[in-house]
Amino acid sequence: MVYLSLFQMQTILWEKPETADFSKVAAILNVSPEELESEWKILRRIEGDLSAQDTLIVLATAPEKRAMFPAFSSAIYKLLLLPIGTATVERSFSTMNRILNSKRCRLLPEHTCQLMQLAVEGPCVPDVRDAKEDDLTVFNEFLEKAYRMWLAKPRRGLQ
Repeated sequence: MVYLSLFQMQTILWEKPETADFSKVAAILNVSPEELESEWKILRRIEGDLSAQDTLIVLATAPEKRAMFPAFSSAIYKLLLLPIGTATVERSFSTMNRILNSKRCRLLPEHTCQLMQLAVEGPCVPDVRDAKEDDLTVFNEFLEKAYRMWLAKPRRGLQ
């Protein structure tokens, strides 16, 4: 129920309708629905995607935005603090823990991001045990290409 109402708020921020019903969100987040609706009339005119995380963070934390939109800032602040508990997020944290372990703790953030993207969204690797001949060929080509790329990069202390 809570997540459904907050998802509705996220949809409202993205679509920017003329009028919106904030009664459920206001009840959950303990803010006034009338204040949310009056602030919405001004807030919806701001250019760009109001549902983007960067925009939400600015609306929740910037002093000038908090002064202009106190009810919305409070609601968005509470919205951003909600824990995320979906299976996708849990899998991502497990992947990150496999990548950043005690033997590989000096990775730069951009390298960690690239490894995470490769692990989570990487190419579909067929199961070799029940692969067809075409799948094995594609898989072997993929491995060869990855190995050649690895060899092409300079290594410290290896000549």
